[in-house]
Amino acid sequence: MNNDLELIYKELFTETQAKNVFVFISGVEHIGTSWCALSLAHSLSLKKKKVLLVDGNGNLSNISSYMPLVSPLYMEEYISGHKTLNQLILAYKNINFNILTATPGNNYLEKLQKGRIQIFIDDLRIIAKNYDYVIVDAGTDINEQNLAFCKMAHQLFVMCSEKSSDLVKTLDILQNIHKQELSGDCKLIINRVNSFEDGYKVYKELSKALNRSDLKEIDLLGIVRFDTRIRDTIKNKELLLTRYPSSEAAVDICHMAEKLDLENNHE
Repeated sequence: MNNDLELIYKELFTETQAKNVFVFISGVEHIGTSWCALSLAHSLSLKKKKVLLVDGNGNLSNISSYMPLVSPLYMEEYISGHKTLNQLILAYKNINFNILTATPGNNYLEKLQKGRIQIFIDDLRIIAKNYDYVIVDAGTDINEQNLAFCKMAHQLFVMCSEKSSDLVKTLDILQNIHKQELSGDCKLIINRVNSFEDGYKVYKELSKALNRSDLKEIDLLGIVRFDTRIRDTIKNKELLLTRYPSSEAAVDICHMAEKLDLENNHE
């Protein structure tokens, strides 16, 4: 194999993280990873960034259930070999916001063998070069199916709420991330709290728990306050930043996007 081919092979098939890939994960079910991934991706696209949102939720592929997609294309066609990933990318509203989604409720990743998942990740890594940000919803818990997404992530966004039981589950997922020796940095998103003060209390409690477990302290990306308008937009398949751009949750999401973009541009 000549040097050029060796470089191509190394680039395509090694499990190195991609600098523009950010993966949402949580140990808490129904915490809103899909909604938050969608909203953050939308916010970044409104900042004129080219964004790809990927439905990597192996438990319940449901990004498409949050959106008013016209003539949607689903990744099951890639799994069956009928389409390439490029052929399944949807442009939502404008060319800056692209989506790769799957049929709602269909655990499409479960049907993939480990080797096939790696090919999927390799294809996604190539596509990612065309974007400023690739946001992946990996759902809840780290399993064999979504571990490949987590390995390629530049950063893992771990979601939590203010419930005591959720704190325990979040600590468990962070211990799992440490056990898997994932190289991406972790950042915490606290969702569904009544106030920023309540959110910071959750962050301090989790920081203490991490310290007791001899784990690295996690940075806080943002806090999303509880907002009844979120339920309304989900019910009507509308995006929060479109229908209620000045709502508390929309402002919180935009602050996270601003912080992420600022940090990314300084790296």
